[in-house]
Amino acid sequence: MGPASVIPAPGSAVDGPSPELITALRAGLDELMGIVGAGGGWIALKEELGFTVACVSGSARDDLTTVSPPWRADLAELVVDERRMVLVDDEAGSLLAVPLESSAGAVGVLALIRRPPRAYSLDDVYHVSVAGARIAAALEGDLPARGQGQADRGRRLLEAAETINSSLDSSSLETTILAEATHLVGAQKSALFVVRGDVLVAQEALGLSDRCRTLLVVPLAGSLFGRAVLSGETEAVEDVGVDGLGGPSPLCKGECRSLIVAPLRGHRTTYGALALFYDEPRSFDEDVKAVVRTFAIQAAIALDNRQLMQEKDRMAVRDGLTGAYNRSYLELAMERAAKDLRRNGGAASILFIDVDGMKEANDTYGHQTGDTLLVRLAALLQECCRETDVVARYGGDEFVVLMPDTDAEGVRQVALKVDAALSRHNATAAGSALLSASAGTHTAGAADIDDLLREADRRMYESKRTRTRR
Repeated sequence: MGPASVIPAPGSAVDGPSPELITALRAGLDELMGIVGAGGGWIALKEELGFTVACVSGSARDDLTTVSPPWRADLAELVVDERRMVLVDDEAGSLLAVPLESSAGAVGVLALIRRPPRAYSLDDVYHVSVAGARIAAALEGDLPARGQGQADRGRRLLEAAETINSSLDSSSLETTILAEATHLVGAQKSALFVVRGDVLVAQEALGLSDRCRTLLVVPLAGSLFGRAVLSGETEAVEDVGVDGLGGPSPLCKGECRSLIVAPLRGHRTTYGALALFYDEPRSFDEDVKAVVRTFAIQAAIALDNRQLMQEKDRMAVRDGLTGAYNRSYLELAMERAAKDLRRNGGAASILFIDVDGMKEANDTYGHQTGDTLLVRLAALLQECCRETDVVARYGGDEFVVLMPDTDAEGVRQVALKVDAALSRHNATAAGSALLSASAGTHTAGAADIDDLLREADRRMYESKRTRTRR
């Protein structure tokens, strides 16, 4: 990185965005600050000799008149040059900065500042990343000098970005990405490729025949699709019949005559490529390539953000070691089960399990072996239970299985299945720690549901004492 370029103070001329867009950006910045609890923020656009502030709000006004760390322009250059999010925490405050990605690359920075310092959560990162994607899409289509056609494309890009970012909690995000992409540039078919080792596989396809989709597995090296992923550039073929595809063709005869491919590169990983197919030959000018490239950036950001949300959800309800649900989630599930019993009647059951001899296993084989036993027990419980059952690590070496709509005979059968699974495991565990557990079961209706867990726990310890006396 070269010498720091000082960000001009607010009020400097901005040649790029229109006054209307700047007004909208300032309003959006104020709203975003309120959502994530920031005291200040700014949006700066990269120019030939440095950065120009497009808008600034709150306490950030004072920051931009100085060059003292950590808010100086070299941090903005880092965000833009490396095209990645930057988090800074020190006594001056907490800063979160994300690049504004357009079809030409990272063109600016969105930054938020908290004083006194306070760490940003995954929710905060999600909101700021989505805002950055929308700002970049708006900038892409704003410049009036580009003409009404490009302004319309910019508007459609912004709408498409908003649509896919509103689908992050949906299992159909990939399908939404393909639908928006085909509509955006008038394609007839599309596919989303993901990297699997040294090949690309079509994870989702739209408009392509089932037979063709099964053939959409192409090498990273030597194919048009792989070239887009590896180079980071948009690739296009204007007439497949004349130009070919440059390497092994994954397309069935007659499926397309022209296509364009853009890489899906997120902040966290390279997902693969977005491919759009046309039934007739067509030319792809730089404007069309820019639209596809920019949309692919927004799609990759959406995939990144979905991963963040999923990780946050897992951390909130899952045990970090075993992957089973945690105690907090179990308590919520039991509240729901109690309400359902009081409303609809029936019965619910608990299987309470405690691993035997965990201290001895840790002392003899080491704590890593003890952890492995806990992970294996959690997996065995999942295998023996229904999807509607809740398998949770209650604490230490204790596990609880909540079984809605299950009577005493039902939980007894599950306990037998678990015991058989433990025996099969131990039969193949020669020379290593054996997995032994004490279990207690209890079934309750609406009248005594509050005692369900307590009674199962008592019966488990009664079972453990009996096993110990033998």
